[in-house]
Amino acid sequence: MMKRILFGWLLMTSATAWPDTQYPGLQVDVRRVGDFYTFIASFDTPLTKCAAYNYLTDYEAAKSLPGVVESVAYRETANRVRVERTADEHVLFLHVRLHSVMEYMEDPYEGISFVQLSGDSKEFQGSWSIRPNPHGSTLRFQGLWEPDTLVPLFIIDHFAKNGLVDRFSAIAQMAEKRNDTDSTRCEGRQIAKIVE
Repeated sequence: MMKRILFGWLLMTSATAWPDTQYPGLQVDVRRVGDFYTFIASFDTPLTKCAAYNYLTDYEAAKSLPGVVESVAYRETANRVRVERTADEHVLFLHVRLHSVMEYMEDPYEGISFVQLSGDSKEFQGSWSIRPNPHGSTLRFQGLWEPDTLVPLFIIDHFAKNGLVDRFSAIAQMAEKRNDTDSTRCEGRQIAKIVE
């Protein structure tokens, strides 16, 4: 029970470790219906569609995000991956380790979807889609989240409307800085697939 309370407080306070400015062009929409939150976020990135797909499916790269200390991927089938992720958070004098197990389904070069198998939320699922644009690609996230915490939802509302902008800004900045050397090979595989 203490972990559930601390998790709620972490949601409200952990945004301080994330970027202070919003990523240019980032759009985030958060809504709550009952105990459920829906998220929609999108941003443009200079990554090609292929490189963006490589970015989204590089599950272990999440270790570069603030607070994430471990992200280990286990491929179960050609298009299904189980990811175990651990984050260390510090709030005032408290230290909490959060752990989740997610299952990702891949739709090559179009996007990915995921569902939480176990972790610190009652429910968490979502998807990323990739759409090409003249300057690279647009990444769009849609998600559904039901927190498992004793912190009142009106307090979590504040985090959801403010802290998530910082979190998606960090994801967008990481995509922008990515130097994907596999994009040429990936695009070659796409051309071969079309020819077949």
